[in-house]
Amino acid sequence: MLTIPQRFNGPPHSGNGGYVSGMLAQLVLEEFGPTPGAKVEVTLRKPPPLDKPLTVRQPAESESLQLVDGSTVVAAAELVEAAGELIEPVSLEEAVTAAKGYAGLSGHPFLTCFVCGPDHETGLHVFPGPVPGRKDVVAAPWTPAEDTVGPEFVWAALDCPGGWSAGDLQGRPMVLGRMSVEMIDDTPLVPGQPCVVLGRHLRTEGRKTFTVSALYGPSGQPVASAEAVWIAVDPAKVKPADTD
Repeated sequence: MLTIPQRFNGPPHSGNGGYVSGMLAQLVLEEFGPTPGAKVEVTLRKPPPLDKPLTVRQPAESESLQLVDGSTVVAAAELVEAAGELIEPVSLEEAVTAAKGYAGLSGHPFLTCFVCGPDHETGLHVFPGPVPGRKDVVAAPWTPAEDTVGPEFVWAALDCPGGWSAGDLQGRPMVLGRMSVEMIDDTPLVPGQPCVVLGRHLRTEGRKTFTVSALYGPSGQPVASAEAVWIAVDPAKVKPADTD
């Protein structure tokens, strides 16, 4: 069973996509083991409910896991080929400057998002803003706390910068639909030591937006990279089916 506590929300009534994906990804790695040249990909099919025990099951004759709410598949995860790209880094100082232009401070569809919500008191406070001279790239500093250094928080930190790189998240709200993460450096993050997170918009096709993101550690070393697909939504409708 897996329960997503209220603290780790994205939209108010459902789990943050990156955090939920990261939790399920760790279960995949525990079950099937890390494989050279592979990474975990998670597809979110329904808004993950909060504070509710969810079943983790393995479909027959597969090396994949599903997160299930009753008879509803909320998410599915599997190992896929690791063939992503790494965004060119910026310095911590450049990331701090970029964050001053974070659009979510004045217009945010999910103000209490655990990762990028300015109104979440114990969130990650990753506020990605545009990097001067680099089209479709955003950056932000992120300093892990003692309770946010696990791999699921790497997934979470890589989540929202991709969405904000599209440049129109206020006027065109989106939620995470699919995410894959390649861990480049498995060395645990150190609480209190600032990192840099970047996101880059690749393209938009109808309701889908494609992005990449990257996390660099305190010494500038690459920690992880991610690819994601976002789905444009009506914010009022992003909640589990049994939510009033």
